[in-house]
Parts: sequence; structure tokens; C-alpha cells
Amino acid sequence: MKKRNIVLLSALFVFAASLAFKAAADTHNVALFWIIKNSVEKKQSDQKWQNAKKGELIFDNDYVRTQKESFALIKFNDASTLRLGPNAEVQLYGVDNPASTNVTGGDVGFTMTKRKDKPFEFTTPTSVASIRGTQGLLVVLSGEDLLTIVEGMVRFENKVSHDTINVGAGETGVSGENGNINVHKSTQDDLNRLAQLNNVFGGKHELKLQYRGSDGKMHEIIIETQQ
Repeated sequence: MKKRNIVLLSALFVFAASLAFKAAADTHNVALFWIIKNSVEKKQSDQKWQNAKKGELIFDNDYVRTQKESFALIKFNDASTLRLGPNAEVQLYGVDNPASTNVTGGDVGFTMTKRKDKPFEFTTPTSVASIRGTQGLLVVLSGEDLLTIVEGMVRFENKVSHDTINVGAGETGVSGENGNINVHKSTQDDLNRLAQLNNVFGGKHELKLQYRGSDGKMHEIIIETQQ
């Protein structure tokens, strides 16, 4: 097996990740685990939870969850990212550029690549957030959702009342199971919650990806990134 090292910038991730996606026989891959800290699990709906591994592919309809004091950074093949905090659970949908992620609990930070066509959608039991390219944090609590945006604009809808607001940079939207939805200037606590999650994934990281080359042989790329 041939090996080569790449020091990767975020803008070049699409090329490198595409090698891993093409290596899978099943083309319904959505994303991959880029960083895993402690106990992170994944499953299909009809299977049992299994420990996830760094570099492992995530497929359409897969569930992912983190345990106590555990974290996961998920990268899509368009370089968008999800950062899962402890006790989070999500389900990923879509092929190539996933259209939505269902979040049933926990803190989920995100950096979404700009989209011209169909927006990325976060759904929760209470809300829908439609994103075309932005950064922020979605927190799903018992009874309400908090959406903090640091860049761009997000359409935020309450699924009970169907009321909709726009949440812009420096703002936090609050959507409750009673149908209420409002927006306020982000507090320091809102911003600290996002910063603390982002800081978990700071520093240099290495990921090994395998793919089959045109020569029919397996090759390995070692990718080094600075988050």
C-alpha cells in the first residue's frame, strides 16, 4: 500500500474526502468522522449502536450519538462541518450534499458551505432551521431550542405555531414547544457556549484515508489539518 502525506487547508478538503467517499462500495455516503473524542457511536435505524472510528463513513439515515464528556467533528464532502458536544444525538440525511440533519438533543455547532440551491435544514422536535451558508450553534433542550448565529442569516421556524423569524449574526433565536419563537442579541453565555465547543476541536489533527487508485491497488493518504 502506497502512502503519502498532505498538509490540508479547509478549501482542499473536498478533493481529499472525495477519495474516501469513492472508496466505499455503497454510494449513499453522507459524511465522515473527522475527530472523535472518547465515546461516540453510530447506527442504522434497524441495527444496534456500535463504536464509531475516526475516518469512518456516515451513510444516509445513519444515527450518531455522543456519550458523557464525548465529542465528534463530522465533515461532509462539501467541507461543511458539524461539531457535536456531549450527550448529543443526530440523524443525517441526503447523498452528496446532505439536505438535512435531525437533532434530538445536545449542542451541535456548525459551519455550512454556501448553497445556491436547496438549503441545509436542521430539524428538531420543535423547530426547523434553514441554512444556506453560515456558522453557529444549535442547542436542543427539553422544551426549547436555542439557535446562535455568528455569521450569515438563518430562517428559523417553530413547528407548533409555524411562526418564522430570521436570526442574523450576533443573535440567538429561541423556539419553544408552546409555539413561541423570538430572537434576541446573543448573550455572553450564548457565545461562550459556542466558543467552548469550538475550542475542543482546536489544534492539529491527523486522519488516514484509504482509497483504490486507477491501478487497482489500495492507497493511503495521511491528512494533517489545523482546525
